[in-house]
Amino acid sequence: MGADDSLDLDGEDVDFSVNELNVNLQKEDIPIDFPKDAVALKISGEINLYSAHALKEKIFDLIDKGFVYIFVNMENIRYIDSSGLAVFMSTHAKLVKIGKGGIAMFSPSSQVNKILELTKLKSLIRVTGTLKDAMNILLN
Repeated sequence: MGADDSLDLDGEDVDFSVNELNVNLQKEDIPIDFPKDAVALKISGEINLYSAHALKEKIFDLIDKGFVYIFVNMENIRYIDSSGLAVFMSTHAKLVKIGKGGIAMFSPSSQVNKILELTKLKSLIRVTGTLKDAMNILLN
């Protein structure tokens, strides 16, 4: 099962830019056993007060379409503030309420890693080095 078997998603359903934030559907380095109801987002730039709402709307829209495993590539995030962190917390809460799925971040930049450690959010949001590791944690 390749990425083509997902729930009929293509880059145009996902890709957008707002202020300092770019969000794209990750198409490269997707493991063969990537589930149908999963999506990998490649995010770059800044998640702040001005971009967080659009990101949350996009992720919630994907969940409403049936994607319950959200994987977020954070290697190109330069900055994230409390409103950005709140997006991931509310996504986690929504998936808990649905009763299935989960959210995981992978490849966090050193900036993101530092903030996740300072805020103790690493205990709530799963953070791994690679997409494969994130899949192993969320799916097993």
